[in-house]
Amino acid sequence: MANHVGGNLRHQGLSEEGQKVWDEYVVATLEKHKDRHEVHLGHYLFKEEDGEFVDWDFNQMCEEVGAKWAYAVDWDEGYVSVYSAWSPVLEWAAMVARKVGEADPNATFVFSYEDEMPNFIGVATFDKDGMDTDNTLEIDDLYEICRDNNPELAALWNEEDEEWTDDDAAWDLMHDEGGLYDVIYEWQENNQDWSIK
Repeated sequence: MANHVGGNLRHQGLSEEGQKVWDEYVVATLEKHKDRHEVHLGHYLFKEEDGEFVDWDFNQMCEEVGAKWAYAVDWDEGYVSVYSAWSPVLEWAAMVARKVGEADPNATFVFSYEDEMPNFIGVATFDKDGMDTDNTLEIDDLYEICRDNNPELAALWNEEDEEWTDDDAAWDLMHDEGGLYDVIYEWQENNQDWSIK
């Protein structure tokens, strides 16, 4: 299990009312603390005095944001990029979706995420009621897709022992040539499923 999980929450077009709430609730909250390199998502739950959160509650952070710590690192009128500890901030994304959905019932959001190894990747969808779907792919399945897409990589896999015959060569093929992240982004794009309500 990796320490950092990166994520990107983006809306898929908002009404004028929904965009106003996004700008006030998401962007303005983050801009208020932009003198820092990163903005802690704890600002959505806790007041701050003298650079410290008041009444900080570790359990509340985990339950309502989705991780023991989480930071926004980039944002604008259409997205927020974040990173967090151990798990994606699905609960925070749901909080944002519900808040914007109060003003724009048709608002929809996509949150794509991957941990730093990556041990897992995923993509979740949200609407006015919060999380709609969450699709996750574990590392073994991700590597299988990579092998299916690259015969040279597949040749380095020992099916019987279920391991690489040359770890360094496999790593280079997946990471240095960029193939792994192409597979990740394509999988996330293709797995934005929505339930039928």
